[in-house]
Amino acid sequence: MKILLATYWPLPHIGGVWTYLEILRDGLERRGYEVDIFAQHPDLTKYYLIKDGQEVEKAPLLAAAEAQTAGQYKDRDIVLSPWMLWRESEKRAFELACRQLRLDRYDVIHSQDIISTFALARAKPSGVPLVATIHGCLATEWVANKEIRVRSRLERHHLALEEYYGAMTPDCLILPSRWLSRCLSTFQVAHPNTYIVPYGLSQHDFHPLPKEDAQERSPEREGHRFIIACPARLVAIKGQTHLLQAMKRLIERRKDAVCWLIGDGVMRGELERQIRQMRLGDHVKLLGKRTDVPNLLSCADVVALPSLQDNLPFSVIEAQSLGKPVVASSVGGIVEMIEEGVTGYLVEPGNAEALYEKLLLLADDCALRERLSRTAREHSKQRWNDAVMIDRTVRAYMDAAGGKRAPKAAEPFIDKMECGYRDMLLETKEALVVPTMTLQGTIKDASSGYAVSDARVHLLDASGVVLRSMHCGANGEFALPGVQPGAYELGCFSEAYGFKTRAVRISSAGRANIEILLQ
Repeated sequence: MKILLATYWPLPHIGGVWTYLEILRDGLERRGYEVDIFAQHPDLTKYYLIKDGQEVEKAPLLAAAEAQTAGQYKDRDIVLSPWMLWRESEKRAFELACRQLRLDRYDVIHSQDIISTFALARAKPSGVPLVATIHGCLATEWVANKEIRVRSRLERHHLALEEYYGAMTPDCLILPSRWLSRCLSTFQVAHPNTYIVPYGLSQHDFHPLPKEDAQERSPEREGHRFIIACPARLVAIKGQTHLLQAMKRLIERRKDAVCWLIGDGVMRGELERQIRQMRLGDHVKLLGKRTDVPNLLSCADVVALPSLQDNLPFSVIEAQSLGKPVVASSVGGIVEMIEEGVTGYLVEPGNAEALYEKLLLLADDCALRERLSRTAREHSKQRWNDAVMIDRTVRAYMDAAGGKRAPKAAEPFIDKMECGYRDMLLETKEALVVPTMTLQGTIKDASSGYAVSDARVHLLDASGVVLRSMHCGANGEFALPGVQPGAYELGCFSEAYGFKTRAVRISSAGRANIEILLQ
């Protein structure tokens, strides 16, 4: 059997999707299957097959996709906001890229997000089954990070339709948690061929090390300090701000406490500012993107994950597999992962005081930590097994290939968009008008101050979807018009500097100037 694993997200990448795909690919190949992975390139300028390096340039496809999308909605007299037009164009561009692959050579296509699922359902040959694993709910993330406040009613309708069609168009739907199944049901998702398949790790490869032995292998030297590890992308939805507030309280009682923030992301600059402001420099360390995360977790006494929303984070699975008690927010699928007082503790999301109290409890009670460590390890061996995950996934493949296909949604996406648009006009009696601004700036070398002229700039929204891309000018200048208010990620790629990101918030119409320093 030849299988295509596909995702809209760039790979390799920090985050659970890449971890999942590596585990799934390796497990499938051990069983004799042939596996390709198709994704966006990390520089966001092309799509590619990771194994053989076949590339599809993105810019010409995106130009064609935007023209097609604008024309299609104009024919229906639907006025899209720039944000909606750009997101729709991204989906269509991915579809056009998929059409350039020989999709008929695959026995099964396995998509990994609502965007790639929707695109592949349109691009693939009718005889090739499509299985989708949905790893989270983007629409509810907009609510959790409070960015939904800047989206209009029609834009919210658009987000809900994306969830519905992304989950209903595959022949079989795989969900890692029962929470996600309940979450998607609020968007009328009731797929007849749904499989609940939790993630798994090789429990043979993940085994606890004594803390002292682990520190000997690590460049970090904390001696006998109480170490809290937080392995997560530095983005608002992961809640590191609340962990810093808890640390501020904790060091008043435990001067030996130290917290490692393991990962990178657009919140890095803001977290560095908060660490300085709260005078936590001796107690909170940003370790950045690391390839030795299991060893770092072995060094820790406790793992903390203060997410505002999460599905079934690999960081909890890895921590339990290494015998570490976890203190995490009681959100999403995390509630299914932690047994209160047995493998760790759950706290209300955003409640820094509750987080502090549980961390202090574990810091002060070594016997409690050891008991939770033993039960966490036993729990992981029974629950987080990669072989079980792969077996159940292959069963979904076989069912889809054997003809267990889902009936397609009766109404096309654009028909439901038109219906929502007409309802909105009837209620508001006015057309959709949104304020926009031009985001402009200059890219410079941090040490010399000279302009960087070969860089490409990307604007991503709060859910990580690429909205705009452009090459900067000879003087390192760029300008992105039509940007609506909201929180964004500004990514900059240069061959000499790699990919750098920073957070940007747009609050009103007009112009905003940004200086990006590369080093």
